[in-house]
Amino acid sequence: MQNNSTLEKDILVSIIPATFNEKENIISLIKRIQESLKNADYDYEIIFADDSTDETEAEIRKAEKLYPEVKYFRGPGKGLSAAFISAFPKAQGNYIVCMDADLQHPPALIPKLISQLKNGSKMSIASRYVKGGSNEGLGKLWSLYGIYRRLVSLSMTYLTRILFIPIRKTTDPMTGFFAFQKDLIKNTKLEGTGFKILVEILMRTNPDKVTEVPLKFQPREHEESKAKVTQGINYFKHLGHLFWELPEAARFLKFCLVGLNGVMVNLGLLYIFVEWFKIQEIIAFTISILISILVNYFLNSRFTYCDNRSKSKRESLQRLSYYYAFAGLTMFVTLAIYHELINSLGIPYLLSGLLSIIATTILNFVLVTKIIWKLPVEI
Repeated sequence: MQNNSTLEKDILVSIIPATFNEKENIISLIKRIQESLKNADYDYEIIFADDSTDETEAEIRKAEKLYPEVKYFRGPGKGLSAAFISAFPKAQGNYIVCMDADLQHPPALIPKLISQLKNGSKMSIASRYVKGGSNEGLGKLWSLYGIYRRLVSLSMTYLTRILFIPIRKTTDPMTGFFAFQKDLIKNTKLEGTGFKILVEILMRTNPDKVTEVPLKFQPREHEESKAKVTQGINYFKHLGHLFWELPEAARFLKFCLVGLNGVMVNLGLLYIFVEWFKIQEIIAFTISILISILVNYFLNSRFTYCDNRSKSKRESLQRLSYYYAFAGLTMFVTLAIYHELINSLGIPYLLSGLLSIIATTILNFVLVTKIIWKLPVEI
């Protein structure tokens, strides 16, 4: 137990467990945190960010009277992410630890997470997918329930890491156990959508140094997992919200969506020119490309690179001219592939057009991003 005189002024670490109907776990969690930090050379506080509908609040209020480091904070009732976000401004520590209160996150890892921050990391994450970690807390591997939860967790993990570049800084974006320097979220607008707060913080802040420690995810000690289908739906809604709101989120995917639209324009015009107007195929394809390039430029300006829009009509025209110049280079590659597919391999002209466009999509993305819009390129 900490000294009240130092609690309000010397706190280095704010530990924030999120609670949703965890009344049986409160005292046990507090004692385990105390045990893990009994030799720590810093003071800490425990802020319970509560979103419960049972007697959990009453249990935490009792704990407040017994342990001076314990504080209660009632979330806005919009899920655990919102509870975390609302509690962050209340934290007095330089470092913030986020964890669940269901005892699946071992408090013994807290000193290791803090040690990483002291050594310069902006964020330290407890991962089930690094050497020494495990996800046995998801259920027994030989049970249908355990297999199902593992498949869901892994699929959501890989989907998130594929879509969003900042998420690739961790092997376990679905973990709820991590620590970060409080300054990381200074002046950052966090939104309490969904239940995986780590994804939100990584996407909004994109920290430059992220480290991981192995997490042996523990089985629940009371009741079954509270994971529901609705939580999965909310998670996908959260990903969708980040995708549309943050220009840098899944930029390559956005580029591909614009490119797909260009393909439809390209192939549609190609069909019209060849079938309706009887224009020779290679000429029809060239005209179709020129028109689709113009369409793609304006869509990329408004959608893919909306965070770096042209500041004047002159700049827009310059970019358009560069866009056509680089597109011209890749167009020759596309035309060469198209010609070979038709004449050497005998592939139908529509399919040849599709394959040749796909072959040069990544090259286009690199050139357009790195030179025309001058943004770091990562795919």
